[in-house]
Amino acid sequence: MFIPDFNFHKPNSLNEAFHILGKSDDGAILAGGTDLLVEIKKGLRFHKDIVSLTGIKQLNYVKIDETSISIGAATTLNEIISSPIIKKYYSSFARALLQIGTEQVRNLATIGGNLCSGASCGDSAPILMAFDAGVFIANIGGEKTVSLRDIFIRNKRTILKRGEIMTKVVLPLPQDGLGAHYEKFGLREAVNICVASAAVMVKTTENRCIDACVVLGAVAPTPIFIQKSGNLLKGKDLSELVAGSVVLEQAGQVASDESVPIDDIRGSAKFRKEILKVITKRAILKAIECSRQGKNS
Repeated sequence: MFIPDFNFHKPNSLNEAFHILGKSDDGAILAGGTDLLVEIKKGLRFHKDIVSLTGIKQLNYVKIDETSISIGAATTLNEIISSPIIKKYYSSFARALLQIGTEQVRNLATIGGNLCSGASCGDSAPILMAFDAGVFIANIGGEKTVSLRDIFIRNKRTILKRGEIMTKVVLPLPQDGLGAHYEKFGLREAVNICVASAAVMVKTTENRCIDACVVLGAVAPTPIFIQKSGNLLKGKDLSELVAGSVVLEQAGQVASDESVPIDDIRGSAKFRKEILKVITKRAILKAIECSRQGKNS
């Protein structure tokens, strides 16, 4: 199918982008276009005006200050993966992004686009939610900060309204003892769409887990924060968090029980629940390993 005609706009500033979006009845934002253009070509979407963010240089960066790391929403996935800052402080995030698409796709796809697509099977959201990342959302009147955990409404639907643009993602600087891992199950080794995923963050001191967070992907209308699994890990001696332990088995079972997957072409709901037990336990063990080896995240 051919892509239908539309008006293509490439503003050089956010204000210019807001002005164009304000005048359009059905304007859509294009970052990398790896989702939007495919959906238009399939006839799933049509927009009279497409507003590209690729000319807005203020949306492309990775920066660090005393308390946080900021990533411009139009920064490509490969730019994030190759960033020395991300490699040093959030290597688990870089590893998660490597599981998205192909090298060519990651050269175009952006972090803002991946998040704003709102797909429940997205690979960047679970690990960022585990780190309690925030996002900045701007419109013609100003800017606000929202926890990433609060932006998803349902599959492919976020809280962003007409005329709003995600401008950056903000991660707190990791503390000592922090470890994390993103575990994904797909039907093939590469270029796979997620069937189920689990992102785990732990913080350990000496031989004890003092904080933990578990986030699941592709098993609910949105990525979901599993408080019960995290609570099971908190306060436990690390000797209790090993393969085959009661606590680890409980954490995997709770994640499975809390999920609400569907049946689709990639797998049944029952299959996804069984897979979740395995990948959640695996993610917990690998996150603890990162923490104990002093690799931060």
